[in-house]
Amino acid sequence: MKRAMALVVVAATTAAVSSWVGASASPSGAHRQVVIVRAVSTHGYFVDNDPSGQSGGDLFGAAGELRHHGQKLGRFSSACTLVPPVGGQCQGTFGLRHQGGVQIAGNIRPQSTHNRVAVVGGTGRFRKARGEATLDALNAQGSVQRVRFVLLR
Repeated sequence: MKRAMALVVVAATTAAVSSWVGASASPSGAHRQVVIVRAVSTHGYFVDNDPSGQSGGDLFGAAGELRHHGQKLGRFSSACTLVPPVGGQCQGTFGLRHQGGVQIAGNIRPQSTHNRVAVVGGTGRFRKARGEATLDALNAQGSVQRVRFVLLR
């Protein structure tokens, strides 16, 4: 369960922007930006609701820092509800200092080292953001993840 919590933590963990890998206009006229950050979980939680043991309705999540080349860019937080056998239904907020934030939502499969979720909105510089985010675990516990955002605005 620690691995599941860490994965969701970071997944939800999930869009403060650091590295602009690319920006272009799509055929639909939407502006596309690719942002890659490292999410490092510093706090996590797990609430074991009845019945005892890992079961549907348990809550888990995390909070931590967003980094790029070792430099702190912002913070993230996430919250999930366990939904067996699917995984966790999660939402997360990724915020960059003085720029705004990106909101993500979707299913996280705790046993997977690769997850994909939707970008459902944003604030500040990212207020009209939509798109998707991929989360790739960089350690066995899932407490450090590479988060790649493809933002359309």
